[in-house]
Amino acid sequence: MRCKDYSVRQILIGLDRIGIVGLSDALQAADASGLDDREALVDLMLEVLRPRNYIPDEQVELYRIALWRELLRHRGQDFRSLYSEIPVTVCGEPGPDRDRFEEAAAAALALFELRPAFSLEPPREGEPNPQLIIGDGVVARGPQTRRSMENAVRRSLSDW
Repeated sequence: MRCKDYSVRQILIGLDRIGIVGLSDALQAADASGLDDREALVDLMLEVLRPRNYIPDEQVELYRIALWRELLRHRGQDFRSLYSEIPVTVCGEPGPDRDRFEEAAAAALALFELRPAFSLEPPREGEPNPQLIIGDGVVARGPQTRRSMENAVRRSLSDW
């Protein structure tokens, strides 16, 4: 007889990283079910997870997306289309520097399973440009390598 999984795994629900208990059990139940239908598989996973996790009614759809993403990850399938969308602003002069900055930001956000919805604004006077703004905060200023952009995004994740 197998013991229940009480380990906590972090998953992204919308833009919030939350802890969930029993995800391994839910993934194994989905694999063993023989079901092919996405909705039926996610329903089964929710049924396994609900007794040990609080899932607010207003967030069920976000959980459904996240659980499908986790099942695809578990099965080694592509789940990039399920990345959580995040509004992002890039300030700076149009041109190759801003384009590279935008590409570095998109690549860094993708590492955290986030898909940027970019809005572009003119440069801010007297400040280093380009700038990456998420929420109310400036995440990165000035030219960035992919690594420095990744570090800037990582440092600011908990602030959103």
